[in-house]
Amino acid sequence: MRRSLFALTRDLSGALESSQVAELGEAAIRSYFGGQACVLRTDANDQLVVPHPPPAGLDATVAGWALRHGEPAGLGTATLSAQPWRYVPLKAPMRVRGVLALTLPDPQLLAAPEQMRQLDTLTRQIAIALERVHYVEIAQQAVVEMESERLRGTLLGALSHDIRTPLTALLGLAESLRGLP
Repeated sequence: MRRSLFALTRDLSGALESSQVAELGEAAIRSYFGGQACVLRTDANDQLVVPHPPPAGLDATVAGWALRHGEPAGLGTATLSAQPWRYVPLKAPMRVRGVLALTLPDPQLLAAPEQMRQLDTLTRQIAIALERVHYVEIAQQAVVEMESERLRGTLLGALSHDIRTPLTALLGLAESLRGLP
């Protein structure tokens, strides 16, 4: 368990995009629990992005419920337990960043407290990595906007200088023409 958590944490720390975080998280869940795993991330409007076509049996409505309520749903839970998938919200420190959907070869795996703790730890690591990547993207966007504003100011300064010189000359000529009879 410690090795898988350490390996996931190490790999996630190097992820630069949310798609990388999702792939690494899915691989870690599959490796530890078996079955299928799908990390459903949120978009800019906090809506879940479901792959097209979704994996067989994955229900986006139940995943959306887990996201909105911040509670697990589906397989082995008190909410919609007849579902073949379990939907676990990816709770990061600031907010829920998505939902981990997983289906297991043996649903009894999650009956053991140790397995539940492992799942909780893995989902928290994925959620924290998604949040980190989100804030890195925001910081990069802010840098681009600042650089764009700086370039805009430089361009306007250069244009105003290039226009000011001919305008000054024209004003001088107009003044001199005014003095002619």
